[in-house]
Amino acid sequence: MVDTDSTATADTGGRGTLVIKERAIERVAVAAALTVPAVVRSVGGISRLTGRDLPRADASVGEYSVSINLYVSLTWPCRIADVSEAIYTEVARALDNIVGLPLYRLNVMVAATSAGESVEQQVSDDTAVPASRPRPPTASPAALPVAVALAFGLLALAFVAGREFLIVHDTIGGAPWIRNTVDWISELHWAPWMITASGAAVVAGLILLAIGVKPRTQTHTGVTSSTSSSPMVWMRPTDVARMCSDHAGEVPGVESARTTVTKKRITVEVHRTEAGEDEALTEAVRDAIAPTLSVLADNRETQIRLHQARG
Repeated sequence: MVDTDSTATADTGGRGTLVIKERAIERVAVAAALTVPAVVRSVGGISRLTGRDLPRADASVGEYSVSINLYVSLTWPCRIADVSEAIYTEVARALDNIVGLPLYRLNVMVAATSAGESVEQQVSDDTAVPASRPRPPTASPAALPVAVALAFGLLALAFVAGREFLIVHDTIGGAPWIRNTVDWISELHWAPWMITASGAAVVAGLILLAIGVKPRTQTHTGVTSSTSSSPMVWMRPTDVARMCSDHAGEVPGVESARTTVTKKRITVEVHRTEAGEDEALTEAVRDAIAPTLSVLADNRETQIRLHQARG
């Protein structure tokens, strides 16, 4: 039975009553959930806009038990089923020891995730399960222009069908486009141009099929850290090129540097201030850009090209 005053009331032997507000029970549940290692505080995203950080709880207090909806943020990666069981155990223990009411139902909702300290999670049999690699930012699908054109074509078809409906019911005047087109097609006979039209249709179909299955182009480069081999930050190739150029430009004997980054190669064009030993300058530039390249998730071939100072 749920108390209409949203409080928990317990008989203390005729000396009065003990009233426990829902807010107090919610705070106990949140504090208990935070004792589970995989549960972390989170104040970003929607929670920042609404002013309600994670974890948070909504409690429904009855006379003899408590039901709670608990919204949590978990470290990634983790086994959600095991974490949920641990949360239930800790919350039930805290409510029984502190509040004195048993936990009737606990609904755990994972509202957010954050990067953990390890890229591997340990399951109960001590087997390491590699974490899945997050998806990189990609460009718009190649089929997007075709989809937009098809959408406009369908809208135009709907307009023509509506116009035809109004003409048939004598609402508006005019020549029926659909009926006239069908009549024109029915009167067609074999003609040489049909071979060309058929070939063009086959080519167009193959092109559209290729566009439809073409994977989206990756637009950013992943950046790893010392605590995770999976990239959690993404940089544009332009940003990588600028960083390499800045580091290369600080090498003694380099007048200017320009870097080009492609999917497979990073090329650094170096203009030196004066003639000197090419091998030593090349190695110095390579060492200067090495810290930048070491954090990139994708390995690329590095080329250093030396040029004489600009006159």
